[in-house]
Parts: sequence; structure tokens; C-alpha cells
Amino acid sequence: MNNGKAGLLPMIGIRVDVNQTVATGHIMRDIAVAIKLKDMGADFVFISADDNCKKYLDKYGFEAVILDSKWNDLDSEADKLIDIIRHNNITSLLVDSYYVTENYMRKLSEVTKVTYFDEMFLLGYGCSQMINGVLEPPDYSMAKGKAFLGPEYVSLRDEFSKLPPKHIRESVEKILITSGGTDNYHFCKLFLEHFLSLEEWDNVKVIVVVGGLCVDAEWLKENYADNERVELYINTNRMAELFSDADYAVTAGGTTLYEVCAVGVAASCFALADNQLDIVESFDRNGLISYAGDLRVDFNSVINNIVKHISKASSPEYRRMQAEKLQSIVDGRGAQRIAEILM
Repeated sequence: MNNGKAGLLPMIGIRVDVNQTVATGHIMRDIAVAIKLKDMGADFVFISADDNCKKYLDKYGFEAVILDSKWNDLDSEADKLIDIIRHNNITSLLVDSYYVTENYMRKLSEVTKVTYFDEMFLLGYGCSQMINGVLEPPDYSMAKGKAFLGPEYVSLRDEFSKLPPKHIRESVEKILITSGGTDNYHFCKLFLEHFLSLEEWDNVKVIVVVGGLCVDAEWLKENYADNERVELYINTNRMAELFSDADYAVTAGGTTLYEVCAVGVAASCFALADNQLDIVESFDRNGLISYAGDLRVDFNSVINNIVKHISKASSPEYRRMQAEKLQSIVDGRGAQRIAEILM
């Protein structure tokens, strides 16, 4: 469990899951924090309900304690997790789950300092610290713990820090599409088929990025691996490079929106879940990333709106203006800030 320098600093726990329901953005932002903790010499360990996390953590040599619990019933694991906290002298615990309950958070807070990613605006259920990196955070004045708010606390990988101003081509040559780790709604597959059929865009290449748990990964490889207009990446760690190479991006709501900001690529977004609605509408309202709609409500309307957004982005002046606005929002150093508050 010693991922840093043993014995010098407190043990920090990171409680997170990843599966077909829990987006990979959760574990990826936690890995970004863990890398900073390692740089700071901290001891830390990931804690997860099952071993789905291991294929993500193994890349970095990070260890995990597996609870063999239900990822969507955290109350049932509380006592076992408390034993792990005590056994490993975990004095600081980062919780990254939408399935926490007030009882769960209360029990954990009795034995350690708890920091919670609070996009659900639960006010941390009384825990010590809350992080909410949304563009327009709600009022935390009634929270018992300390709140760390706004895009400066969005955890992104190192590749998104200290990026240069976005290079703007005269025309749209490449677009990037991505839809989270699982893509249960088959967005990348269906949008790609539609976009490649449009004659007015037949000179534009499409960068497709999907996660390791993507339901259509094999189909995309079989059908587009040799297509000269398609660049397919599965579970890549080169997102900053790929966004930088694109003239326009299309993504689901979530952490990827802040990656778009860091790079400065003009973009459209869509919603896949209720907890994304406020976020995508906020980006649209502030003129940052165009909202195409809720994929669950009207798939065809979302696709048509995205094509309209791409048409608008044909203007290099528009893409240059968007790049300047987007890169003013995120500096890519949120993971460092979060690591510091966990210490």
C-alpha cells in the first residue's frame, strides 16, 4: 500500500468505483490526485467495491483494497471500510461516489477526516471538506465543513496543465467525439455513421475516443480501424494531445468539459444523466460550450444540433474567440490543490 514514501506522512484513502454505470471520469480524476500525492511523498491507497478499478490503477502501479461490496449500497460496506481505515491508519479519506448516504458519511466522519466530491450538492452530509468544481457552484454557507468551490478544484491529469494557447486552423479539418467510458447510448457509433454520410463534411476527419468499457469498442474497431477518415482511440491517456489536434470537439457532460476548457477547443456537449444537466446548461448559458440537448430525450435532435454547432464553428474567428474564453476558465492545476487539502 505504500505508493509514496512510507512512514513520513499520513495514509490517505481514496474510495471510488468504476463500472458500466459509474463513469470512468471518477477514477481518472482520483488517479490525477493520487499522482500528485505520490509526488508529495504521501502514502495512499485506493478502496473500491470490486476489482474493476485494477485495470486503471495497474497502469500507474497503484494498489487497491477490494471491499467485495455493492457499489450502489454503501451503507452495507461502512463497517468493513471503518476496519480498513483503522487498520491502515487512514487519517484522510477522499470519497468519490454519488451513492453515499447521511448515515454512511456520519460513520466515516467519526473515525477519520472525510473529503467528498459533492457534485450532488449534499453539503457533504456533515463531513470535514467538500469539493464542487462546477462552473457556477451553489451556496455552501450552511455546510458544516469547509467547501472548495469552482473550476480551480477540477482534477485533471498533468497533460492538461500549462498548455499553450490553442492553435486555430483556417478551416475545420478534424473533429473529436467522445461519450464517456461506457457509451451505453451508442453515441459515438451512431453519430459517426451520420456525420460520415454528410457530403458537406466529406473532407473532415473524425477522432473517436472511447473508454475501455465502451459497449461499442469492438464494433468500432471492426468497422473503422482502416477508415482513412477515422482515428480511433480506446482508453487513451493522450486526451490533451488529441483535443489540441482537433478543431472542434463533441462530448458528454462531466469532467471532459473542463478538459475542453484547458485545451481551448470549441465544442458541443450533451447530457446523459440528470446530474449533468445543470453543468451543461451552465456552460451553454455562459457562452462557453454549446449544449445540444439530452441524449435520453431526443437522440436525433441532439445529433442535428451538433452538426449545426459545427457549421457555426467553420469560422476561425469564432473558434479563436472560444479558445480564449475557455482557457481562461481552467488552469489544469486542480489535482495539486486537492492533494494539498487531503494532507
